[in-house]
Amino acid sequence: MSWYTFGQMLEAIELGQIAVAADGIRRMKLTPEGLVWLNGPYAGNYVQIRSYLFSDIWTLAEEDGDGISTEERKDWRRKRTEMLENQWLEQRERRYSPPDIEE
Repeated sequence: MSWYTFGQMLEAIELGQIAVAADGIRRMKLTPEGLVWLNGPYAGNYVQIRSYLFSDIWTLAEEDGDGISTEERKDWRRKRTEMLENQWLEQRERRYSPPDIEE
């Protein structure tokens, strides 16, 4: 069983997997729509990234019968990679393009 910080968990989690905090109580699942709380007062709501989540450690587990096919996971990985590449290219363009300052 591997343990992850919150940031590492966000990078490692796959579509349909469940992240469980070290206390075993807090659980969230990555769906095509986003990361969703499975239990507690926020059950069914999207996870909002708050500072208290960064101090926790998490483990990943597969949910039995989650209905996520291999093809769906491949498509999701491709979209995630494409999004990250686009963000990187936008940042790079901003860094290397001259500022729009009139003199």
